[in-house]
Amino acid sequence: MSEDLSDPTVAHGKPTPDMCCLCSYEDITEEDGNYVEYMSSPSLTWSPSLFELPMITHLLSTQFSTYMSRVKSTDCQAELRRLLASGPPVWVSDKTALPLPEGDTHVERLWYAKDGKERSARLVGSVVGEERERLIEELRKFVVVEGKEEGDEEEKGEEQGEGKE
Repeated sequence: MSEDLSDPTVAHGKPTPDMCCLCSYEDITEEDGNYVEYMSSPSLTWSPSLFELPMITHLLSTQFSTYMSRVKSTDCQAELRRLLASGPPVWVSDKTALPLPEGDTHVERLWYAKDGKERSARLVGSVVGEERERLIEELRKFVVVEGKEEGDEEEKGEEQGEGKE
């Protein structure tokens, strides 16, 4: 995923003098090489990331696997339905550090000042197309349609012999 996708006609910026990462609170500087820009789609607008490079690389490598773990381990059907409604993530995202301009749907590319290269913002392990559709169908099997699974406790009143006469 480190393939250089750079467009030589794009001029990237520099961090502002007081810029710091919203996660680690580390300064973001040219000297540290931790400045990142992201391109959102479909506008193809470049913006400065409010996370430093180590946070962005962490998100790239963990967001998909974290989603999968949450789907498989949650015991809350409401959370599961919310997770499945958005589907498995494909692109790195963070509403605070990588806000999208109105009308844009996702972050498509990243530019690292450290090496001056653009690369894909696709998450490690993520799937697209038919493979993503198969995964969504597989994950939907975790949803309990009736709201209760076999063996769930009965209503408190029915448990104690109340309710039905």
